[in-house]
This record gives sequence, C-alpha cells and structure tokens, in this order.
Amino acid sequence: MSTIAVIAIVVGILVLLALALLAARRAAENRRERERLRSEAAGHRQEAEAHATRAREGDEEATRERERAAALATAAEEQARAGQHRAEEERKRAAEHRGIAEQHERAAKEQEAEHAAAAEEHEGAAEERERRAAEAEERARREGRAAGFHDEQAAERDPDA
Repeated sequence: MSTIAVIAIVVGILVLLALALLAARRAAENRRERERLRSEAAGHRQEAEAHATRAREGDEEATRERERAAALATAAEEQARAGQHRAEEERKRAAEHRGIAEQHERAAKEQEAEHAAAAEEHEGAAEERERRAAEAEERARREGRAAGFHDEQAAERDPDA
C-alpha cells in the first residue's frame, strides 16, 4: 500500500472519528436540551394545572357568589313588595283615620253649633227670666206700696183697728 493511501485512510478514519465525536457531542447536547425543555414543560404544566385549579375554584366561588346575590336579590324584592304592601295598608288606614277625623271634626262643629245655639237660647231665656224677675220685683214693690197705701187707708177709715 502506498503511503498516500495509508495517510488517506488514517485521515479518513480521523475525519470519521471527528464526525462521530461531533455527532455524539451534538446528540448529547440535543439530549440535554430535550431534557431541559421537558423539565421546563413539566414546570409549565404544573403551573398550568395550578392556574386551572385556581380558575375552577374562582369559577366555583363566582357561582356561589352569584347564587348568594340571586338569593339576596330575591329577598330584597320580597322585602320591597312587603314594604310596598305595608305602605299601601298604612295609607289606607291613614285615609280611614282622616275620614274618621273629618267626621269627628264635623260632629264637633255641629255639637259646637248646637251648644252655641242652646247657649244663646239659654242666655235669651235667662235674660227673659231676668226681665220677668225685674218686673215681678217691680210689681212686688208696687203691690207693697199699694198694700201700704191700702193699710193706711184702712187705718184712717177704721180708727179702732
């Protein structure tokens, strides 16, 4: 074999060894890169699961809060209806009481008018009685004077008495 052929074979083997070494190194780097990516992917999957769990919990909480809000809204509507009903009843009662108060006011005015008329009538009757009493006193004085006069007349005519 010729020296050139041996050199060519040795160089070829060295090139093949270098290529094999490069391929092995590249394969090792690729393996490390895949493992690193797998590790990162696993970390991201864990974070994704954690976020998904939190999202589910948030959805559940939101659902509970919506249910509570709906229940509170229903209760508020019921309270509002009850309040409106109560207010209507109170307004009706107030109107009834106003009507009764107006009736009492009218009755009081009628009573006042009747009492005022009766008082005027009694006052008139009292004045009439006062006038009659004054007349009776006047008559009594006249009758007393007349009796005294007639007594004197009788005493003059009947000296023995």
